[in-house]
Amino acid sequence: MICTKVYEDSRGWRFTVLPGLGGSNYSVFYRKPGKNWHSVRAVPWFDTIDEARQALIDYAEKHKMTAVNG
Repeated sequence: MICTKVYEDSRGWRFTVLPGLGGSNYSVFYRKPGKNWHSVRAVPWFDTIDEARQALIDYAEKHKMTAVNG
């Protein structure tokens, strides 16, 4: 996993930035407790990790998430 912040919503779902399969694009992903990571469909894919990290911050603020340790 890429070293980036992890956020958690009120349901206990975790959100972070991960690369796509080719490793050349990035998006925000979520994981339910005990499950695998999935891309957040409401957030587009980005060419740079910095754009994706900013999208994660914006998404987390909008949904009132809290930052957690990986």
